Amino acid sequence: MTLKNDGGRSRAGISRHYADPASLMVRRREGLLVTDRVRTVLDLAAFTPFVESIAPLDHVLKDDRKRGLPAITKETLLAGADGIYTAAAIRRIQAAVDFADPLSGSAGESYSRALMHAAGFEAPVLQREFRDEAGLVGYSDFYWKGARVAGEFDGIDKYLKPEFLKGRTAAQAVVEEKLREDRIRATGCGVVRWVWAELMAPGVFERKLATAGVPRRRARGAL
Repeated sequence: MTLKNDGGRSRAGISRHYADPASLMVRRREGLLVTDRVRTVLDLAAFTPFVESIAPLDHVLKDDRKRGLPAITKETLLAGADGIYTAAAIRRIQAAVDFADPLSGSAGESYSRALMHAAGFEAPVLQREFRDEAGLVGYSDFYWKGARVAGEFDGIDKYLKPEFLKGRTAAQAVVEEKLREDRIRATGCGVVRWVWAELMAPGVFERKLATAGVPRRRARGAL
Protein backbone atom coordinates (compact mmCIF):
# COMPACT_ATOMS: atom_id res chain seq x y z
CA MET A 1 0.00 0.00 0.00
CA THR A 2 1.32 3.46 -0.83
CA LEU A 3 0.03 6.91 0.10
CA LYS A 4 1.52 8.43 -3.04
CA ASN A 5 -0.39 7.90 -6.26
CA ASP A 6 2.46 6.80 -8.53
CA GLY A 7 0.41 4.29 -10.49
CA GLY A 8 0.83 1.40 -8.08
CA ARG A 9 4.01 0.02 -9.64
CA SER A 10 5.16 -3.31 -8.19
CA ARG A 11 8.58 -4.88 -7.94
CA ALA A 12 10.51 -7.63 -6.14
CA GLY A 13 7.36 -9.49 -5.16
CA ILE A 14 5.74 -6.40 -3.62
CA SER A 15 2.39 -5.26 -5.03
CA ARG A 16 1.71 -1.57 -4.48
CA HIS A 17 -1.71 0.11 -4.54
CA TYR A 18 -2.54 3.72 -3.94
CA ALA A 19 -4.76 4.45 -0.93
CA ASP A 20 -6.24 7.71 0.27
CA PRO A 21 -4.73 8.28 3.74
CA ALA A 22 -8.13 9.42 5.02
CA SER A 23 -9.53 5.94 4.42
CA LEU A 24 -6.84 4.08 6.37
CA MET A 25 -6.60 2.97 9.98
CA VAL A 26 -3.00 1.95 10.59
CA ARG A 27 -1.70 0.05 13.62
CA ARG A 28 1.71 -1.18 14.70
CA ARG A 29 2.02 -4.95 15.06
CA GLU A 30 5.33 -6.60 15.94
CA GLY A 31 7.22 -3.55 14.74
CA LEU A 32 5.33 -3.22 11.46
CA LEU A 33 2.71 -0.70 10.39
CA VAL A 34 -0.37 -2.59 9.19
CA THR A 35 -3.93 -1.78 8.22
CA ASP A 36 -6.82 -2.90 10.43
CA ARG A 37 -8.44 -6.30 9.92
CA VAL A 38 -11.35 -5.06 7.80
CA ARG A 39 -9.17 -3.11 5.37
CA THR A 40 -6.60 -5.90 5.17
CA VAL A 41 -9.04 -8.62 4.12
CA LEU A 42 -10.86 -6.24 1.77
CA ASP A 43 -7.58 -5.37 0.04
CA LEU A 44 -6.80 -9.06 -0.32
CA ALA A 45 -10.22 -9.69 -1.86
CA ALA A 46 -9.81 -6.70 -4.18
CA PHE A 47 -6.24 -7.24 -5.35
CA THR A 48 -5.34 -10.95 -5.03
CA PRO A 49 -6.73 -14.02 -6.83
CA PHE A 50 -10.07 -15.29 -5.49
CA VAL A 51 -8.61 -18.57 -4.20
CA GLU A 52 -6.03 -16.70 -2.11
CA SER A 53 -8.49 -14.27 -0.54
CA ILE A 54 -10.88 -16.79 1.04
CA ALA A 55 -8.82 -18.08 3.98
CA PRO A 56 -8.37 -14.59 5.54
CA LEU A 57 -12.05 -13.81 5.03
CA ASP A 58 -13.17 -17.11 6.58
CA HIS A 59 -10.90 -16.41 9.52
CA VAL A 60 -12.23 -12.95 10.39
CA LEU A 61 -15.85 -14.15 10.23
CA LYS A 62 -15.34 -16.06 13.50
CA ASP A 63 -13.97 -15.18 16.92
CA ASP A 64 -10.19 -15.35 17.18
CA ARG A 65 -9.93 -16.63 20.75
CA LYS A 66 -6.15 -16.90 20.63
CA ARG A 67 -5.80 -13.16 20.03
CA GLY A 68 -9.00 -12.09 21.77
CA LEU A 69 -10.51 -10.64 18.60
CA PRO A 70 -14.27 -10.74 17.88
CA ALA A 71 -15.81 -11.98 14.66
CA ILE A 72 -16.50 -9.46 11.91
CA THR A 73 -19.82 -9.71 10.07
CA LYS A 74 -20.18 -9.77 6.30
CA GLU A 75 -22.28 -6.62 6.56
CA THR A 76 -19.42 -4.82 8.31
CA LEU A 77 -16.95 -5.96 5.67
CA LEU A 78 -19.09 -4.77 2.79
CA ALA A 79 -19.83 -1.48 4.53
CA GLY A 80 -16.08 -0.97 4.91
CA ALA A 81 -15.61 -1.23 1.14
CA ASP A 82 -18.10 1.52 0.33
CA GLY A 83 -16.58 4.50 -1.44
CA ILE A 84 -13.01 3.16 -1.38
CA TYR A 85 -12.62 0.75 -4.31
CA THR A 86 -13.37 0.77 -8.02
CA ALA A 87 -16.52 -0.90 -9.33
CA ALA A 88 -14.48 -3.87 -10.55
CA ALA A 89 -12.81 -4.27 -7.16
CA ILE A 90 -16.17 -4.06 -5.42
CA ARG A 91 -17.44 -6.93 -7.58
CA ARG A 92 -14.43 -9.05 -6.59
CA ILE A 93 -14.93 -8.18 -2.94
CA GLN A 94 -18.65 -8.98 -3.08
CA ALA A 95 -17.99 -12.37 -4.68
CA ALA A 96 -15.33 -13.30 -2.12
CA VAL A 97 -17.32 -12.10 0.90
CA ASP A 98 -20.44 -13.92 -0.33
CA PHE A 99 -18.42 -17.13 -0.65
CA ALA A 100 -16.65 -16.84 2.72
CA ASP A 101 -17.89 -19.12 5.51
CA PRO A 102 -17.01 -19.11 9.24
CA LEU A 103 -17.61 -22.88 9.40
CA SER A 104 -14.29 -23.44 7.65
CA GLY A 105 -12.03 -25.03 10.25
CA SER A 106 -8.58 -24.03 8.99
CA ALA A 107 -6.68 -22.19 6.28
CA GLY A 108 -6.23 -25.49 4.47
CA GLU A 109 -9.96 -26.12 4.46
CA SER A 110 -10.61 -22.58 3.19
CA TYR A 111 -8.08 -22.90 0.38
CA SER A 112 -9.46 -26.33 -0.52
CA ARG A 113 -12.98 -24.94 -0.76
CA ALA A 114 -11.88 -22.04 -2.95
CA LEU A 115 -10.07 -24.41 -5.31
CA MET A 116 -13.17 -26.64 -5.47
CA HIS A 117 -15.25 -23.63 -6.45
CA ALA A 118 -12.81 -22.45 -9.10
CA ALA A 119 -12.65 -25.97 -10.56
CA GLY A 120 -16.43 -26.09 -10.91
CA PHE A 121 -17.26 -28.67 -8.23
CA GLU A 122 -20.54 -28.51 -6.36
CA ALA A 123 -20.43 -26.67 -3.04
CA PRO A 124 -20.02 -29.12 -0.14
CA VAL A 125 -21.72 -29.09 3.24
CA LEU A 126 -19.20 -28.03 5.89
CA GLN A 127 -18.68 -29.83 9.21
CA ARG A 128 -21.21 -32.55 8.50
CA GLU A 129 -22.06 -34.74 11.51
CA PHE A 130 -21.70 -38.53 11.22
CA ARG A 131 -23.26 -41.06 13.58
CA ASP A 132 -23.46 -44.84 13.68
CA GLU A 133 -24.83 -47.46 16.07
CA ALA A 134 -22.14 -46.57 18.62
CA GLY A 135 -23.00 -42.86 18.58
CA LEU A 136 -21.17 -39.80 17.30
CA VAL A 137 -18.37 -40.60 14.85
CA GLY A 138 -17.29 -37.02 14.24
CA TYR A 139 -17.57 -34.22 11.70
CA SER A 140 -16.20 -34.27 8.18
CA ASP A 141 -14.59 -31.14 6.76
CA PHE A 142 -16.70 -31.47 3.59
CA TYR A 143 -19.63 -33.57 2.44
CA TRP A 144 -21.42 -33.99 -0.89
CA LYS A 145 -24.85 -35.42 -0.10
CA GLY A 146 -25.85 -36.51 -3.60
CA ALA A 147 -22.61 -38.42 -4.17
CA ARG A 148 -22.31 -39.58 -0.54
CA VAL A 149 -18.67 -38.52 -0.41
CA ALA A 150 -16.91 -36.96 2.58
CA GLY A 151 -13.80 -34.85 2.08
CA GLU A 152 -11.01 -34.34 4.60
CA PHE A 153 -8.14 -31.88 4.49
CA ASP A 154 -5.37 -33.68 6.36
CA GLY A 155 -3.29 -30.94 7.95
CA ILE A 156 -0.19 -32.07 9.82
CA ASP A 157 -0.96 -29.86 12.84
CA LYS A 158 -3.49 -32.29 14.30
CA TYR A 159 -0.77 -34.93 14.56
CA LEU A 160 1.86 -32.63 16.07
CA LYS A 161 0.44 -29.70 18.06
CA PRO A 162 -0.53 -30.23 21.73
CA GLU A 163 -3.83 -28.35 21.38
CA PHE A 164 -4.95 -30.95 18.81
CA LEU A 165 -3.30 -34.01 20.35
CA LYS A 166 -4.92 -33.40 23.77
CA GLY A 167 -2.53 -35.68 25.61
CA ARG A 168 -2.26 -38.31 22.87
CA THR A 169 0.87 -39.29 21.01
CA ALA A 170 1.11 -38.64 17.29
CA ALA A 171 0.80 -42.38 16.65
CA GLN A 172 -2.37 -42.57 18.74
CA ALA A 173 -3.84 -39.63 16.81
CA VAL A 174 -3.11 -41.36 13.48
CA VAL A 175 -4.75 -44.60 14.64
CA GLU A 176 -7.82 -42.77 15.95
CA GLU A 177 -8.18 -40.88 12.68
CA LYS A 178 -7.99 -44.16 10.73
CA LEU A 179 -10.67 -45.75 12.94
CA ARG A 180 -12.85 -42.65 12.52
CA GLU A 181 -12.55 -42.89 8.74
CA ASP A 182 -13.41 -46.60 8.85
CA ARG A 183 -16.58 -45.80 10.79
CA ILE A 184 -17.57 -43.15 8.26
CA ARG A 185 -17.02 -45.58 5.39
CA ALA A 186 -19.12 -48.18 7.23
CA THR A 187 -22.12 -45.83 6.96
CA GLY A 188 -21.93 -46.25 3.18
CA CYS A 189 -20.11 -42.99 2.54
CA GLY A 190 -16.91 -42.65 0.53
CA VAL A 191 -14.00 -40.64 1.93
CA VAL A 192 -11.38 -38.68 0.02
CA ARG A 193 -8.40 -37.09 1.82
CA TRP A 194 -5.72 -34.66 0.72
CA VAL A 195 -2.76 -32.71 2.12
CA TRP A 196 -1.20 -29.31 1.45
CA ALA A 197 1.22 -30.70 -1.16
CA GLU A 198 -1.72 -31.92 -3.27
CA LEU A 199 -3.40 -28.52 -3.07
CA MET A 200 -0.25 -26.82 -4.31
CA ALA A 201 0.43 -29.20 -7.22
CA PRO A 202 -1.51 -28.04 -10.32
CA GLY A 203 -4.28 -30.46 -11.27
CA VAL A 204 -3.59 -33.04 -8.55
CA PHE A 205 -6.36 -31.97 -6.17
CA GLU A 206 -8.89 -31.57 -8.97
CA ARG A 207 -8.18 -35.06 -10.32
CA LYS A 208 -8.42 -36.53 -6.84
CA LEU A 209 -11.90 -35.08 -6.26
CA ALA A 210 -13.09 -36.13 -9.72
CA THR A 211 -11.85 -39.69 -9.18
CA ALA A 212 -13.68 -39.83 -5.84
CA GLY A 213 -16.93 -38.94 -7.60
CA VAL A 214 -17.35 -35.38 -6.34
CA PRO A 215 -19.97 -33.83 -8.65
CA ARG A 216 -19.45 -30.70 -10.72
CA ARG A 217 -21.87 -27.83 -11.16
CA ARG A 218 -20.12 -26.58 -14.31
CA ALA A 219 -16.93 -26.81 -16.34
CA ARG A 220 -13.67 -25.83 -14.69
CA GLY A 221 -13.09 -22.07 -14.30
CA ALA A 222 -9.94 -19.99 -14.09
CA LEU A 223 -7.97 -20.09 -10.84
